[in-house]
Formats: sequence, C-alpha cells, structure tokens
Amino acid sequence: MNSIFQNKRIVYVDILRILSIAAVIILHITADLLTRTNDFNTGSWWISNLFNSVSRFAVPVFFMISGAMILRVEVKSYKDFYLKRVVPLLIPLFTWSLIYDLYSQYYILKSNMGVGEFILDFGYRLLTDRNYVHLWFLYAIIAIYATVPLISKLVKVCSQKDIRYYLLLWFIVSVVYRFVSDVVFRLTDQYINIPILNIPFFTGFLGYFVLGYYLFNFDLSDKWKNIVYNLGIVSFFLTPVATYFASLHSGVLDEMFYGNYSVTTFFMAVGMFVFFKEKETSISEKTNHKVKKMISSLSKASFSIYLIHLLVDLLVSRRVEVEATMLQTSTSLIFNIFAIFSISYVTVKVLNLNKFITQILFGGRG
Repeated sequence: MNSIFQNKRIVYVDILRILSIAAVIILHITADLLTRTNDFNTGSWWISNLFNSVSRFAVPVFFMISGAMILRVEVKSYKDFYLKRVVPLLIPLFTWSLIYDLYSQYYILKSNMGVGEFILDFGYRLLTDRNYVHLWFLYAIIAIYATVPLISKLVKVCSQKDIRYYLLLWFIVSVVYRFVSDVVFRLTDQYINIPILNIPFFTGFLGYFVLGYYLFNFDLSDKWKNIVYNLGIVSFFLTPVATYFASLHSGVLDEMFYGNYSVTTFFMAVGMFVFFKEKETSISEKTNHKVKKMISSLSKASFSIYLIHLLVDLLVSRRVEVEATMLQTSTSLIFNIFAIFSISYVTVKVLNLNKFITQILFGGRG
C-alpha cells in the first residue's frame, strides 16, 4: 500500500489510501451486526448496511494503487525485488498471524493448548490462511507480487489498446460472468458454467492490479469519464438497496453486491480512482504544506493500520445492538471508526520510533 516514491508524494493516491483504510475499518465494524441478525427492517441493520455498502470500494482500490505504483518499477534483479518487496510482506504476515493466533487461542477461546500443539496448529493455519480474517490480503498481494517481474515488463511493451483488451476480457470473465452466474443461481439454485470463459489469467485481483496501472498512466476520454462517474454514483446508491432485496429473498445476509468483483463494487472503485485522479491538480494547489504532510503521514501508515486495526477493534470498540435506533447505531459506528483509526495510527507512529519493531511488525513500513 505504500508508494514507491521517496521524495515526491502523489496526493490523490495518498488520499485514496486513507479513504480505503478508513473504509476497511468500516467494513469490519459493520460486519458484526450484519451477520448477527436476519431482521432486515431494523434501523440498526439499515445503517450498518449503508455504511458497509459505500465502503466496498476499499479492497479493489488498494489493489489498483499497488498496481499503479509497483508496475512502474523496473525489475533488474529477481533477488533484489524479492528482498525489497516480498520479504517485507512475509515478515509481518508471520508476525501478525502469530499475534492474532495467540490472542485468539489464549485470550478469546481460553485454550489450554500446549506449546508443541500450538506450534503445529499455528503452522497449519499460517500455511492455509486460517489465522485471522483480514490477513488474506497479504496472501493475495504476495501472490500478485510474485508475478510483477513478468507483468511489469509485459505492460510496458503493450500498447494502450493491448492493455484495454486484457482489461475488457478480465471484466467480462471476473465481473460480468460472475454477476450473471450469481443471478442465475439465486433464481434457479444452479450455477451456469461456460467453459470458454474459464480463463485463469483473466480472473482474480490481478485485473484490478493492471487496471490501476492503466488508469494511473492513461487518461479516459470525457465520454468514458462521465460514464464511469455516473455508474459509480449509481452503484453507491444501488448497493445497499440491492443488498436489502437480495437478503430479503435469501432470508440471510446476501453478499452478492458486497463482493470485490460485483458490478457495483467495480464501478465504485473505478469511479473513486478516476475522480481523485482528476482532482489531483486542484487538491495539490488548494492544500497547504501542513495538511499535505499529515495526508502523507496517514497514507504511509495505512499498511500498518491495516495490520493492527482489528486488534484495536477487539480492545476498544463498542458493540452495536440489533435493537438500537438509527441515531444510536450511527453514533456508535462513528465513534468506533474514529477511535479505531486514531488509536491505530498513534500506536503505529509510536511503534515506528523503534526501527527493529517497525521491521518485525510492519516490514519496515510506517
């Protein structure tokens, strides 16, 4: 999530990081109430649904930012690339998996598991991504980084048209095909399978990775900007409403429109990225040095906040009751968001005072 640039910050990228990490915190806070009740007509459920829905851009935008930044790098040595880019992700993956597993086993579950048994269990969980809910992102980004030495060369020799071709196929396979399949399943209880669309290279987060590079380096025409903006705005309003009706039909929370590859999530993420890119010059000119410095500091800490925020959440957040009113729910959620974000940020900055701790906990970032 950190920029590759050392001296020059890109303000809109920093702002997108900050908004995305705040959105991730919102996603995790609201998930608790959304999964505790199947009464979709309460004020507390609707507020949680609304907060959760409009935050769905977060994960795709993080992948887009990563692609925009890292694919610009010229990989001269595989060894240097892995030491500088992959190892700093593997270290916090191990460290935070251990921290969350220890906390979960011995504090939450009150386990009597011995040291040897814990080590075996932890090793299995670490290998299979079963330690804690949000650490999946590290597995995904490490896997994508493994492709960077090849993909970075590929996008540089491809024309703008070539990259558009890849993104179009990725959109059809990962977003449209998935959406149609989900709709058919909900109507017939049967998934459709079109073998010709099972193209591995055109599935997964790699598409968002390349999309970020494309949007960062190429400008959309005014026509397509308007289309993206409008679809993004519609998606922000449509997601909570569509989720309500889909959940009402299913009888349980239906996350069809919450998914990272849902049509609405896609357009929210792309709309956010393009919007803030267009505002880069305006934001830079109107923002004073102190504010830019704060934006930069928050952005640099985003990766570390991502790692630590659920631990802070467990310690300080207030649980929202299903019977709470809209006002009570909104107030509680806003308090939790502010408290978790600010405490996580301050904690990260304090921990960053020690370089060894920064390296072990955050892979040298912060």
